[in-house]
Amino acid sequence: MVKLKHMDNIRKQVELEQDIKTRTSVFEIFNSGDDISIPLIQRRCKCGYNSAYRVFNNLLEDDLIMRGENKNGVSKMK
Repeated sequence: MVKLKHMDNIRKQVELEQDIKTRTSVFEIFNSGDDISIPLIQRRCKCGYNSAYRVFNNLLEDDLIMRGENKNGVSKMK
């Protein structure tokens, strides 16, 4: 059981490091007013879906993205 908790902590640390790298890339690649979506983050930042999803949602929570008209549509960087 201790090994599982340790592995879970390692996985979370790796995810956090990847998300920081992806978020940094987003700020380098996307400018204010640019279209942004999970697939665009994946392609332009060369990351996986899960990291792009977490970063996209984090940017929404931080009010750095203006949500598109529909839930799955393209949004805009603020």
